[in-house]
Amino acid sequence: MTTFYLIRHGETMWNKEHRLQGWLDSSLSENGVLHAEKLRDHLKNFSFKAAYSSSSGRAKETLHILLGDRKLPIFYEDNLREIFLGEWQGKTVEDIMITHRLDYELYTDYPGQFVATHTESFGMVTERAMFTLKKIAEKYPEDNVLIVSHAVAIKCVINAILGRNINQLWAEPFINGTSVTIIEHVGQQWLVKDIGNIQHLQ
Repeated sequence: MTTFYLIRHGETMWNKEHRLQGWLDSSLSENGVLHAEKLRDHLKNFSFKAAYSSSSGRAKETLHILLGDRKLPIFYEDNLREIFLGEWQGKTVEDIMITHRLDYELYTDYPGQFVATHTESFGMVTERAMFTLKKIAEKYPEDNVLIVSHAVAIKCVINAILGRNINQLWAEPFINGTSVTIIEHVGQQWLVKDIGNIQHLQ
């Protein structure tokens, strides 16, 4: 059985500004670093065979805090990046609501009706993320693997494994910064064991 500890990167400066990142980047905030350090301490008694991260800087930064002085094989994967958000990347939600209100409201409230024109689709994110998890499971069929990714990517994985309609993509719980989602792969079966756990922040 492969057990994935799927972690969202820590809070970033753009998260604080309600600015969309997608494939663009910003560094972790003070809280982002602090929360990653708390999670590192929380995971200190867990053993991992390998560590994977999205190739985005904020995910790499989070991973390196989580690892501390652990010596693990580390891999960076473009396929674990956040959804590509095209023209919205680098803009605040406030700005986007002025220029693309209807599209953005579909994206946030009615994901099943959202049509990706300048962005990546939720289906594409799901496909690349699940492809990567399957590849990792083949490589580490009986191990714990640490993965740092992003909120939409993690939501897409959860939705796919639970067999839910895309309209349920944003179902609670919210995927907070440094939250832990645990997924198991046994044979051909995928199981979601925990979603968005932030016990280390309590």
